[in-house]
Amino acid sequence: MPEFEAYLEDFHTVTVLVEEQQKASLQPPFHLEGEREILPLEITEEKIVGGMARITAVFDGFVLLNHVYYVKDSQGSSAELYSGEIVRTELFDNLYYYDGELGHFYTPESTRFKIWTPVAKSVTLILTQEGRSQRVPLDYINQGLWQVDIQGDLDGAEYYYEAYVNGRTRSFLDPYGVASGANGRCNYVIDPSKLRKVTPYKGPHGCDAVLYEASIRDLTSDSTIHASRPGSYYSAAESGLVTPAGNPAGFDYVKSLPITHIQFMPFYDFEGVDETRPFEAYNWGYNPSQYNVPEGSYASDPDDPYARILELQDMIDTYHKAGVGVVMDVVYNHVYDVETFPFDQLVPGYAFRVNADGYLTDSSGCGNDLATERRMVRKFIVDSVLYWARRYRVAGFRFDLMGLIDINTMHFVRQRLERFDRRIMVHGEGWKMPAPLGESMLTHLQNRHVLFNIGFFNDMTREVVKGSTFTVEDRGYAMGRAGHHGTLTSILRGSTVTSGGIKYPGQSLNYVECHDDHTFADKAALAMADRDESERRRAQRLATAFIVLSQGVPFIHSGQEFYRSKQGVRNSYKSPDAINKLDYSRLDAYAEDVENFRRLLRLRREQPALRLRTPYDIATRTAIEIRKHGTILYTIDNDDGSKLHVIFKNTAKPESLHFDSPFKLLFDSEGTAEIDTGTVTLSTPIALVLATTPR
Repeated sequence: MPEFEAYLEDFHTVTVLVEEQQKASLQPPFHLEGEREILPLEITEEKIVGGMARITAVFDGFVLLNHVYYVKDSQGSSAELYSGEIVRTELFDNLYYYDGELGHFYTPESTRFKIWTPVAKSVTLILTQEGRSQRVPLDYINQGLWQVDIQGDLDGAEYYYEAYVNGRTRSFLDPYGVASGANGRCNYVIDPSKLRKVTPYKGPHGCDAVLYEASIRDLTSDSTIHASRPGSYYSAAESGLVTPAGNPAGFDYVKSLPITHIQFMPFYDFEGVDETRPFEAYNWGYNPSQYNVPEGSYASDPDDPYARILELQDMIDTYHKAGVGVVMDVVYNHVYDVETFPFDQLVPGYAFRVNADGYLTDSSGCGNDLATERRMVRKFIVDSVLYWARRYRVAGFRFDLMGLIDINTMHFVRQRLERFDRRIMVHGEGWKMPAPLGESMLTHLQNRHVLFNIGFFNDMTREVVKGSTFTVEDRGYAMGRAGHHGTLTSILRGSTVTSGGIKYPGQSLNYVECHDDHTFADKAALAMADRDESERRRAQRLATAFIVLSQGVPFIHSGQEFYRSKQGVRNSYKSPDAINKLDYSRLDAYAEDVENFRRLLRLRREQPALRLRTPYDIATRTAIEIRKHGTILYTIDNDDGSKLHVIFKNTAKPESLHFDSPFKLLFDSEGTAEIDTGTVTLSTPIALVLATTPR
């Protein structure tokens, strides 16, 4: 008998695929058989594509997707009907949308397991407790929901699933799993009553925020600070760590900075590091494996279902009690491996975007793109974000490649978080990227329909103040470059005066370096190779002052304040700890510069004029003059009639500025300004803040 395949493309269309040379062996008419029903198939099209005969047929009836059907010809040749493009139809998305909770639900008396897959023909729970395993079939309920209740106390039981889908039985983890064995060996049932209650963050947010980006591993992997458990949740919140010179390190150092939030790079469960031997490899963590499970390589025992949860909760709680909110870096635009991730095991072809030929798109550069616009994918993302907000009291979310996530999903996320805790910050990478949805449907910087309380990384600040990311020899304003006056003016005003998605200053995250690309110090070493190190450091101090004193939200990369270097490595996502660690010897070497950085942040906190909240305030209370040699005089009116004068000078050409009113010096990045009555004389790149009072 000829071998062929059959796929359900929508609720009334079947495609039969057979090798061209075997097509003559098939004997129409075809029919669809299953559930004690026979449905005739009417052929509507036949064509040859790439050596395969493609036969399209229609039927009048309704297929129950959780049951097995066969396509048969008149001679009895048959093929099981697989789900095809039907899973990407609007009707499928609407009919099988399930709005209830998914995952496992524990009580001491019983545990309920719920999973969603409309197209599976059977789903089995493999449960192991105290060395004894059992296989328990789930019951199909409706709308794609499978469910089973297991009696008894299952606390600490291991589990995973098997499902028969499209002719194969495959095993996979629970996409809604919240506890895991090492390296994703299994999921665990846990008792929520054994978990901590994490202190909510109640500090400043929005325009009052200052974000500080760090990696949990990098923060304490420098051996000179003698962390108890280097690179772990525990040591990321460990008190008493000091540098060789006695300066505070790790948590105590972060706490000493006048920041409001620490943004940790991914700490959900990711691939790229063996959790049982974490220091044999390094990875930033942008390889999602289990979205609702904390990463095990940061835990004391990755095979303990509670260790990674409790240690992460303790870490977050410690920061929140210290007044520092923990922001979570999340990656809902792609997964590490489509073949092993549960989405495609449960509903093949549903959760990932495909092009016109049916192949996975790769806008993320990671081999796949999540189809966030599909209702159950959107639900998963919203559920996952809310889970982290509720169980771990995360104070903010940074969305990786947010420009690939559809705008409706981001709006749902923002609005649901708003109902839970409006202090929670939401921001992300709003780059405009190609996707089948089209630009108007995606959450990028130029989409004016993005909600006002979703923020963006402002790459204009990075490119103009630091210099081009992709042309390493290009110098930005802080390195002495002239021009870009309009862009510099816009940045200082929170980018609210330009067309695009930024409407309010709280949406603009101003930065010159982050974990991606060269640090400022490494770029300066290349772009300013003809200058000595003191000049390069001066340029970096000017750049840091520019982002802190601009309207919007300052974003600081950990170590930026002491000239962090990754030894010239631009993309250190899997470089060793020697490259990625936060090198505390530089903190000791530049302790005076760090103290100057603290003064700068304290000044921002003390001056409401540096944290204006509306475009109207910015338009009516600020004035910017860019002088002949590129020096910027940025004036802000205070409510009491006094003024702040923020001065940025990016060259060594001497010049004097005159003021009609008496002034007070609030900040001098270099300590070199010459001040006389009503006059400031400058002869080096510098950032100054003066306050004048009306006569």
